[in-house]
Amino acid sequence: MTRFLLFSLALWHGANGLFMVLAPQPWYTTVPGVPATGAFNAHFVTDIGIAFLASALALLLAAQVRGSGRASLMLAPALFLGGHALLHLAELPGADLSTTMRDLVAIIVPGLMPGAIALAASRQGAHR
Repeated sequence: MTRFLLFSLALWHGANGLFMVLAPQPWYTTVPGVPATGAFNAHFVTDIGIAFLASALALLLAAQVRGSGRASLMLAPALFLGGHALLHLAELPGADLSTTMRDLVAIIVPGLMPGAIALAASRQGAHR
């Protein structure tokens, strides 16, 4: 089950990163809520897309190993994706219901899952 979750998260975050890198302007105008965050900056969108791609690659690699090795591979994606999720979580008060639901489903839950999986993997490795 963990491998399936890691592959699914890698696909989700990798697809987003690829979209950001290959088509920053369409990504900016297509993703709901993004234009409200400030002016379009292709360099910035591409930089963040690379971070999503790096996180996706680490999640794919982590799906191939178990225990503390998995936890180590997941450190960077857990920090980046988890930090991104916490930022969105902090912005939820005062948001409308559609924004709240979108952020919970598309950003917050998938962003916090790598950290939770890494924590479980590190605990499992510590008990061996």
